[in-house]
Amino acid sequence: MNPPSRLLFFLFCVFFVCYRLEASESLVIVSPHWEGVQFEFGLAFEKYYKEKNGRAIHVRWRDVGGTSQIEKALDASYKANPDSCSIDIFFGGGMDPYENQKAKGHLLPHTLPVNLHKAMPTEVLGIHLADPDNTFYGAALSSFGIVENRKIVKKLSLPEVKTWEGLTDPRLFNWISSCDMRKSGSVHMIYEIILQAYGWEKGWSVILQMSGNVRSFMQSSSAPTKEVSVGDAAYAVSIDINGLTQQAHVGVENVRFIIPQGVSVIAPDGIAILKGAPNIDAAREFMNFVLSEKGQSLWMKPKGSMGGPVKFGISRMGVLPLLYGDGMKLALVPMNPFEPSSHAASFRYNSVLGSQRWHITNDLMGQTVIDVHSHLRKAWQSIHMLPANKRAPLIAAFSKPFITENEAAEFAHFWQKDKIRAARTANSWMTEAVGRYKSIGRQAEKMLEESKK
Repeated sequence: MNPPSRLLFFLFCVFFVCYRLEASESLVIVSPHWEGVQFEFGLAFEKYYKEKNGRAIHVRWRDVGGTSQIEKALDASYKANPDSCSIDIFFGGGMDPYENQKAKGHLLPHTLPVNLHKAMPTEVLGIHLADPDNTFYGAALSSFGIVENRKIVKKLSLPEVKTWEGLTDPRLFNWISSCDMRKSGSVHMIYEIILQAYGWEKGWSVILQMSGNVRSFMQSSSAPTKEVSVGDAAYAVSIDINGLTQQAHVGVENVRFIIPQGVSVIAPDGIAILKGAPNIDAAREFMNFVLSEKGQSLWMKPKGSMGGPVKFGISRMGVLPLLYGDGMKLALVPMNPFEPSSHAASFRYNSVLGSQRWHITNDLMGQTVIDVHSHLRKAWQSIHMLPANKRAPLIAAFSKPFITENEAAEFAHFWQKDKIRAARTANSWMTEAVGRYKSIGRQAEKMLEESKK
């Protein structure tokens, strides 16, 4: 090796070693948040940490899928090693998963500094923003609604849907897109909202009929809104961030996000420190940063503005009321959640109930709707081939819940503890569902033949 080559090699080695030493400290975060959130919060925190502490830190994001997959991964990790899962922070995915992880002893308490504690409200529209034991906090706020392709709706003379119930209209057959709720905490939240807003009986009726119109259940929460954006679907159920992203991308004249009046809620998106966090001090700093004015500004300020995101406009509602003043330019944030008059909710979401039956609802939806969707769609289509005055009995049979709300509460007690019993019960639901849909299809065909005589 000649002298210049040796010098270059030596300088490279020095640079590499110095870089590794400088960035040897790391913070590991597991999150269902999309690329923009991860990029902006990672970059801003690394800068904040270096300025405050005089040393570098590298934020590493673990992507294991949606919220449900994250919970499964955490549960498996703590089963293998009860002391630590080698991850510092759980960030995003609603609040129900945090209730679940707290109950399993997987979260560490963290008391906010006095100034942050005073700035952050304890609740918004009746929903708590902080766990009473300080094990998790709401880091941002979400609304849930319907994304509509306005051009497709107008071209095909489809109805403008304003509520969840509006998605049951048979004219919408094959024009709705949704995500598998087992893969997305935000989509799970939408179906739980429907159950609580309408009540168990009516809620399942809405879900089953709406599912009859769904073209397919996608594997990621953002996929349905993209289908609407490109015109493959006319409607999708969505969390606000996905809907507003597509609305901003193609223009509100083409795609719009609608919050159903009276049957939707504002819900927090959580953050917590995980038990056995390898870098507990940095984890606490990250929590404080996210809930501070600097961190909260990343959700709400326009891209490129002072203190705002640098590459991705996130457009989410923050949890600090002080950011909703007249001087704040909101980037597609649909409302001020701290002004009840500006919000459409007329019922109080029960987060404890939602958390208790999280897994039951996932499996019930999976076994009776998603995994047997072809049978469900065929039955729904067969019903609507009949004359309108002949449909009511079959619609009633199609729309009946497979279990009662009381049964769901009873099953919740053993669902996560007795896997064999849970699997046996879930399989019986699928058998019953297939049988019901096939029976309805046969009855519809018979009635159709008789009506032609």
